[in-house]
Amino acid sequence: MNNRKSWQKFGLPDVMIYLILALLTFVMLFPFWNAVVLSFNDGKDAMMGGVYFWPRKFTLANYTQVFKNLSIWRAFGVSVARTALSTALSLLVTSMFAYAASKSYLKLRKFYMILLLIAMFFNGGIIPVFLAIRSYGLINNFLVYILPGVFNAFYAQIFISFFKGLPESLFESARIDGAREFTIYTRIVLPLSKPVLAAVGLFTAVFNWNAWYDNMLYVKNESLNTLSYLFVKMIKAQETMENMAASSGVADLANVSGVSSTTLQLATMVVAVLPIMCIYPFMQKYFATGMMIGSVKG
Repeated sequence: MNNRKSWQKFGLPDVMIYLILALLTFVMLFPFWNAVVLSFNDGKDAMMGGVYFWPRKFTLANYTQVFKNLSIWRAFGVSVARTALSTALSLLVTSMFAYAASKSYLKLRKFYMILLLIAMFFNGGIIPVFLAIRSYGLINNFLVYILPGVFNAFYAQIFISFFKGLPESLFESARIDGAREFTIYTRIVLPLSKPVLAAVGLFTAVFNWNAWYDNMLYVKNESLNTLSYLFVKMIKAQETMENMAASSGVADLANVSGVSSTTLQLATMVVAVLPIMCIYPFMQKYFATGMMIGSVKG
């Protein structure tokens, strides 16, 4: 009976809402699905167009091209180490600064906040940053992936907004019991900050996982190449080969293996995004809450 009544209340407005939601879902998911389909399609065949929902000429050549490079596993390990260490250290340093800056009794607080705003809106530029990194001896050093991004001014503002929303009575009770600020931070603040830690941590991890520009600028040691930079080199090599083949009038030689620069790029994208997709479901319950931080209070 309850099911029959619910179906009777299901009118035209509900149908329209579900149709709109279904259309929005299709619009959001189709580009990713099409990228996956093209990554399993023959490169020369994909250049003719018309491949949308399933591969027209199925092949694993694109993924074979990706994984035949033995250095991919070393680059994967470098990317995992970089992402894990950089995310953990960035969350620690940024949240510690934000906790101190959220307290009105911090000495020179206004001065620190001015510096924070300057760091948010102004950048030293590529050449000064390169000279600074070289002077610190970070060229061809794994720490060049970690130390320059250990503090993020924008994420610090998000942490400050969250910490200001925590009840001050918790901290006062802890101080009465003899707890110092570091104990309050580790025992009270961090356990209550899971939503903001998950949101900021996910953004930081995705940035570090996809980063390749700093690898190109500061690291020439092949053993320290990240996965993203290795993929960029593979795609550029394929594009160069296609351009040389086209200029020599034998363009078919570039696609003899069933691989094109486009399909290779999509295959590398699928491989690169899989680890993040595996992590996201475990952080989703905190991520939705963390995304709302700062939307009401500034």
